[in-house]
Amino acid sequence: MMVTFVSQCEKNALKKTRRVLDAFADRIGDNTWQTLITQEGLLAVKKLLRKTASKSTAVSCYGLWGKGISLMKWVGCR
Repeated sequence: MMVTFVSQCEKNALKKTRRVLDAFADRIGDNTWQTLITQEGLLAVKKLLRKTASKSTAVSCYGLWGKGISLMKWVGCR
């Protein structure tokens, strides 16, 4: 499945989030990543983001379906 991650993190949370997402996806903007990933891989990303999350962490995940249709899969923040 094709997913897009969007980050609105600040301060140190931005560094931690970038480190996790860069390991799994290609950066397509300053705070945006996109990749093909399995459901298990998506759960691994979510688990790692929760492990490194702080008060300034905010990441959303969108699944892309068909012609320009995207559905929000989850939002991770603390």
